Amino acid sequence: MEPSMKDLQQLAVLDPARGREPTAMEWTRSKASIERVMAGQTMAASARRPARRRLVMGLAAVAAGALGVVAVPALLPGTAEKAAAAWTPTPGSLTGAQVLPQARICAENGVGGSSSAVDPADVLLAEQRGLATLLIMKKSSGVVVECMSAGTDNEQLVSMGLADGPLPALPAGTVDLQTMSSMGDDDAQWSNIVGLVGPGVTGVDVRLDNGKVFQASVKSGWWAAWWPGPEGGEVDRLTVTVHTDKGTTSYRPSELP
Repeated sequence: MEPSMKDLQQLAVLDPARGREPTAMEWTRSKASIERVMAGQTMAASARRPARRRLVMGLAAVAAGALGVVAVPALLPGTAEKAAAAWTPTPGSLTGAQVLPQARICAENGVGGSSSAVDPADVLLAEQRGLATLLIMKKSSGVVVECMSAGTDNEQLVSMGLADGPLPALPAGTVDLQTMSSMGDDDAQWSNIVGLVGPGVTGVDVRLDNGKVFQASVKSGWWAAWWPGPEGGEVDRLTVTVHTDKGTTSYRPSELP
């Protein structure tokens, strides 16, 4: 039979997680994610512009704690493109009090239900790169979500559930990968990567295979970054470098737990 890229047996060899059996917790969270989608708990499709989400094959779907639900509202023309054009490799760190407007929008929309009140302490990590603000926050339901917004009206670009239960305690000096994806098209295409950090991690850098290097934000046991480009939805097109007082260690995404 003539080889075909539609042949799943041939595609299977490209899966970096081939042969890995998800844990019971991962199966439970994957099932919960599917049930949320089927129940229509994301925002109404009519209120959104469709967005393409390409997940790292075999990783984002089974990453510990990742709910894998994305809600993308209708975008104002050019907002994503302007955010990408203003992107900076070094993020500005923000406090919970500084991002309360964005946190309130995040709390009202997306997965995990709506929070009746938002406190600065609910924001676990917040950064700014140009026009865009990325934050990780815990909703009153206990669900931890990632949200990104941009523009003068803090237009929400993405709301993604990260965890809805106890998170694993990582060994000192290590990180894991919770989720990684790319969204959008053409000049508006962008990627993100999120994970947990163990004690003693002083910084995390991301290096794309094209040579671009940028810093991730690290705070409250999380690390996160976003950047213009498609690499977050492709297999091992980047390297994650973890800094500790003892030195640095680099990983491909497929090597991270």
